[in-house]
Amino acid sequence: MKKKKTVVIWDSCGIETLKFFVVNRDVSRLDGKYVNSSDISDDEQQEVSNLVYDENGKQAVPMLNQFPVDAVRDGATVIVCGFLP
Repeated sequence: MKKKKTVVIWDSCGIETLKFFVVNRDVSRLDGKYVNSSDISDDEQQEVSNLVYDENGKQAVPMLNQFPVDAVRDGATVIVCGFLP
């Protein structure tokens, strides 16, 4: 059985255009979670950050400019999360 993948629509709330990336696990519980928002726990905030950045604060995933349609066709879940400035 294939692992469940998640397509993340990364929303930096106007700082940059929407970006996309694929995670090789189910992180659907993070849908709608934004770093720096008032309705996110410290653990969730760390989890969202870890999707994109490594422990040194460097981008750890390749961001795509185009939506990864093929991943969705293959069964990936789609979520939106990001960063509030």
